[in-house]
Amino acid sequence: MKKAYLAWGIAALLSLGVAQQAGGLTLERVEALRQEARKAYPVGFVDLAPWKRALEAAEALAKQNPNDLRALRLLAEIYTETQWAIRAWEAWMNYREKGGTWDEAARQAAAKVARTLAFYANQRGDRAEAERWAAQAQAVEAGQ
Repeated sequence: MKKAYLAWGIAALLSLGVAQQAGGLTLERVEALRQEARKAYPVGFVDLAPWKRALEAAEALAKQNPNDLRALRLLAEIYTETQWAIRAWEAWMNYREKGGTWDEAARQAAAKVARTLAFYANQRGDRAEAERWAAQAQAVEAGQ
């Protein structure tokens, strides 16, 4: 009898995961996951379980809705918060290329990511790459 309940429970959990992957994700659900992650760990890192859940949900939502600017921006924001700089930069550029609002908050977040990438390049001793990223940060802040 216990095995039957266990099997039923596992099947229910798996079907819930499939439902989320199949379109059960919403902006509100991803935002709720981000808020849970912020509450547990105010500084985001992708290797922390709540942040990983939020990021995976944001990725799935953006994949399901590749032209939904709200989903693309949320993904870029979460990449930025989890300090995954190169993915954040790519997500911000994707959001912008698809016509996302390049408001002050978006520009500042993308510039922060570019400055982080400049820092990493400098740490590697790649001065030219560091200068390229620093120039990107300035251009983005200027609205270019």
